[in-house]
Amino acid sequence: MANNPNEYAGRYWCDNIISQEGYIGLLYLGFPRCFILIRDAARFEYSEYDEWKANIAEINWLDPADIQRYTDEEKEDVIIKLWNFSVEYDEKNEELYYSALEDEDE
Repeated sequence: MANNPNEYAGRYWCDNIISQEGYIGLLYLGFPRCFILIRDAARFEYSEYDEWKANIAEINWLDPADIQRYTDEEKEDVIIKLWNFSVEYDEKNEELYYSALEDEDE
């Protein structure tokens, strides 16, 4: 898990269970700002980074007029940050789930 909770400031796991059930969104509010849409949550859960980036993640830059100001390395860094965030988010979510089950058993 992240040693510093602020490491993931400005990164969000998003869903819309009303109109897009089963989709996941990853949002980065640093610069360059990015939203990644994942239409297949089950496939995402068992994917590796390269497969996810190439075949699952729909990468959307939120400031398309400004995106040319950023290098490919800077853009890749944002994508990797969102990937790492998603892995830690999933681990934390699972930890909380099992902790709640243990609390119910007590």
